[in-house]
Amino acid sequence: MQLADDRSEAAVLPMSCVVQRRLVTACVVAALSLAPLTAQAAGAADVDALWNQPQGVSVDSAFYFVQAWWDGVTRATSDPTQRGFAELAQANADLLNTYTVLQQKRSGAGPQPVAVIDPFLSSIYNFITGSNAKAPVGSLLSWANQALLNLEGRGSTTDIAQSLLKDYRSQQAAAERDLAGGGDLSALWAENANRDTAFLVKIKGVTIASDGLAASLNDAGQSTIAIAARKHVDDKTKARDKTDKGHNGHPQGNGTP
Repeated sequence: MQLADDRSEAAVLPMSCVVQRRLVTACVVAALSLAPLTAQAAGAADVDALWNQPQGVSVDSAFYFVQAWWDGVTRATSDPTQRGFAELAQANADLLNTYTVLQQKRSGAGPQPVAVIDPFLSSIYNFITGSNAKAPVGSLLSWANQALLNLEGRGSTTDIAQSLLKDYRSQQAAAERDLAGGGDLSALWAENANRDTAFLVKIKGVTIASDGLAASLNDAGQSTIAIAARKHVDDKTKARDKTDKGHNGHPQGNGTP
């Protein structure tokens, strides 16, 4: 009986080893198959992707500086191309946030009610007093947030919009430097510049003279056009140099000695 048990265990052990080897092999194959897809997705230059970034903390929140710091950390990579795309995406996000904060100011929506808590408290308060308070807790949180914004030097909508437009130009310049050796990206720059220009027009549509943003918006528009033009000229120069080198390396015609 002991001999039979030893044989059965000897048969089970190799089988388990075979199963483990097959699992390890399958995992390795899966990892190798996913690696090229990941690299291709990371290296793809898609304008839509540069405009469809996940949104974090609202720009008019006192904690937006934490979001900005974290975004800077995530952009810190040794690959200049990936860093350049991230910087260009951040520049686009600055425009989106500028439009949002100005539109909110124009709508005058006021403090937003806190879900569940404010409706419950408002119903009780309004029943007792006969008033129409919609967001007692939301108003308190809005006051605290505004106090913190004042301490940060971003107390007004104009302050926030100006800082965003300044960061927009800064991120554009950084992206131009990092994407300088990224191949032919003139089409990407041109399409992104067209979207930027169109969005700047939308921002001007919700801006009034008292906002004091005319100069900042003009600088942003001029910067966008200038960078796109430079990238177009640079790419044409690279293409011409490549063609000239090809002609020099392969002279045409059969000259007679």
